[in-house]
Amino acid sequence: MRPLLHPLAAPLLAVGLSASYAAAQQCRPVMDPVQRPVEGAVMRMAPATYRVGDSTYTTNVFNGQFVAPTLTMQPGQAVNMSVVNAMRPTSHQTAADVAVTNYHYHGLVVTPRPDGGDNVTHVAIPTGAPARRYNFPVPVYHTQGMFWYHPHPHGLTGSQVAGGLSGALMIGSILRYFPQYRGVRERTLLIRDMSFSFASPTMLNINGSTCALLPVAPGEHQLWHIGNFNANHFVNLKLRGMRWTLLALDGNPLARAEEVDSLYLPPGSRAQVIVTGPAAGRRVELYTDTIFPNAPRATLGYLVGTPSRSARRVSRPAPAGRDDAVLDTLRFLTEAVNVNRHTFRYQFLGDSAGVNDTIYAPNHPPVSMPWGQVQEWTIVNETQFLHTFHIHQTDFAVISVNGRPANEGRLRDNIPIGVHRDASGKTVGDTVVIRFVFEPIAAGPFVFHCHVLQHEDEGMMHNVCVYDPRDPNGRQKCNAMFTSAAGHAGH
Repeated sequence: MRPLLHPLAAPLLAVGLSASYAAAQQCRPVMDPVQRPVEGAVMRMAPATYRVGDSTYTTNVFNGQFVAPTLTMQPGQAVNMSVVNAMRPTSHQTAADVAVTNYHYHGLVVTPRPDGGDNVTHVAIPTGAPARRYNFPVPVYHTQGMFWYHPHPHGLTGSQVAGGLSGALMIGSILRYFPQYRGVRERTLLIRDMSFSFASPTMLNINGSTCALLPVAPGEHQLWHIGNFNANHFVNLKLRGMRWTLLALDGNPLARAEEVDSLYLPPGSRAQVIVTGPAAGRRVELYTDTIFPNAPRATLGYLVGTPSRSARRVSRPAPAGRDDAVLDTLRFLTEAVNVNRHTFRYQFLGDSAGVNDTIYAPNHPPVSMPWGQVQEWTIVNETQFLHTFHIHQTDFAVISVNGRPANEGRLRDNIPIGVHRDASGKTVGDTVVIRFVFEPIAAGPFVFHCHVLQHEDEGMMHNVCVYDPRDPNGRQKCNAMFTSAAGHAGH
């Protein structure tokens, strides 16, 4: 159930409870996740005990570690790995919370076929079941950058992700598009909380540290891969007195690097940035700033100027970053005339959440469409709370926000669907228009949803299915996938 709080403060209330916590902690250098090739990986979900700040937790995590391994692979390689559900109830998770799970490769444009692909609608892994095998190709043309993995069983996703079941997935290198930074030190920073609902206080942390020390030599350039892997909380990251050099969002490169003051990341989003080391001995606060007036802020750690002989400096960065494939896709989407339009309204329906007056159910008919057809979807927030829009198996271009052209020049897989003040000063929800087109590899069943996981679990999700336009029975086959008994498997 959602908290009975002012709508602008509610999404950040728990963050505020941790704001003074970091200041009281002894800050320590933070370790990066270990790296593991995706080929042959076995990801075991099981209980482990660990410390975050001054508190000890026991929850179900991957491979015995709260900070899960970063899985690595190259475009054109196949995902070939296994997932084991050995979860048990903990003090934070009931037997029902861990009875079944599955596994989602967030941001990948790959097959959603249930027989081994990235499927969350027809795949269920019960506790104690044999290892679930995943084996599917990642196209050679896939964008390179930061993605992530997490469980996705409807109704249970928030509890499982909040407990620590999430990790980074790197495909190739974002520096393919920004070669001027090759050779710099790289860091992977996962921002997570320790709350299992809006009603429970959170403890924001970076790789398990509530006050992370991040050493960077004066003038050194480092590449940071930052993921907001919170279950429910938005962050607005800033370095006090400094700027970020943004290279990519959601695994998609920008046309060229941009200097930005803040990184506004909803749950599920990732940013890849260049940071520049401050003067020796200087501590630069890393914090999540207010998103709305009078909302709280929280310190996450400090960038510390630390001399190093091995530091890599880029004296005159070239304006690299152009990716013709991305630019061509953006041009194609924005200039398309023959588009298929849909409108989806985000709503609260009693104590549940829904889309278009409907609370999600696994057997609901999907929105079905052929691959290759340009889609223009309008997402309307009919609440006064923060949401996101995330769709599986594709990226999208943002066309407009509240009637104003977006002109972002980038692709996304997750976008905030927030709130704003109208002309009368009333708080109203945003309206966002996006465009995308599915490739043939996306054929099959999947979902779109709000990535505030409590909202998703409450029902703010919708089935989707892509079919071959050459098949006259494609739409009927899609509908049958969800109305059949198999459509209940993942839930």
